[in-house]
Amino acid sequence: MRILIVGAGQVGKELARELSGRGNEIIVVDKDKDKCDAVTREADVMAIHMDATNPRLYEEVDLHRFDAVIAVTDKDEVNLFVALMAKVYNVTHRIARVKDERVARLMEDAEVAEPVNEAYITAKLIQSLLEGKYIASTLIPAFTGNYVLISFTITEMDRSYGKPLSEIKYPKNAGKILAIYDGEKFIDPEEALELQAGYEIIALVRRDKVDSFIEAFR
Repeated sequence: MRILIVGAGQVGKELARELSGRGNEIIVVDKDKDKCDAVTREADVMAIHMDATNPRLYEEVDLHRFDAVIAVTDKDEVNLFVALMAKVYNVTHRIARVKDERVARLMEDAEVAEPVNEAYITAKLIQSLLEGKYIASTLIPAFTGNYVLISFTITEMDRSYGKPLSEIKYPKNAGKILAIYDGEKFIDPEEALELQAGYEIIALVRRDKVDSFIEAFR
């Protein structure tokens, strides 16, 4: 695939390395020249030093020839603009990182792009679980390089049952717990007083640490 990645920060670099390593043709765009230089040192990609809000960029790269556009800058408004340009050029796959859940919903409702937002991804996963599209142990690939989105259910037989998250010795450097679902609503991990049977743990975890991460709760 021919893929345009806008944003050469940590997420952009991880994506460039991962996707180029799978044989895709990658072009990365960032207005920071140092970041452009860094990504070309770490991955077999072409980098363009340019502001992504400049419409001339998309003419110069001939955007309609791309199979996918992924916007992962740290600004929602820039990622939204990039996604809109990709839609104008009829790019098939359009993915945008967003911090604001309202922007994520706008993107999906208007069919501008597939939003990548922690809270929104969590909500969609729970919806899929409730509708029976996935079983609780399913691993959902996420556009975050070497990480996957996982979910598992706490039972009365687990050693984590009845304990607060602060007492669970799960590998903190292996992933991040995004939310807990009690069957009716989402609970912020920091607000969970104790884990109860039936609680669904939603976490973003390194692929090679999934088993050890879950085992810490069993």
